Amino acid sequence: MMSEFKKMVQEDIEDVFLDLDMFGEEHMVAGKVRTIILDDVENLRRGEQVQDPEALHKKRRMFYIAAKEFKKMPNAGVMIDLDGKPYRVVRVEEEGGILAITIEIPEQR
Repeated sequence: MMSEFKKMVQEDIEDVFLDLDMFGEEHMVAGKVRTIILDDVENLRRGEQVQDPEALHKKRRMFYIAAKEFKKMPNAGVMIDLDGKPYRVVRVEEEGGILAITIEIPEQR
């Protein structure tokens, strides 16, 4: 049974954070239209913390999505599409019912 606090947090995720009138945007993610928040500024900040020297040369993006949108949290290294373009998952962090997913364009060989 979900605690009252967790229920309130889940409602805030849907009604405030991912609300289409507030921050959320609809994008095609993994073959479905989903509400996400693209945050390339936060991606740059987190990239500085990780200090991946190759990150500057790779096209990386970060987005937030409700964890419940996925049956299983995606792992680093798997491919995922965003708006019809293939990306490789670099990092996934769960933050109170929200996934912060960093993706990059895979290297062409």
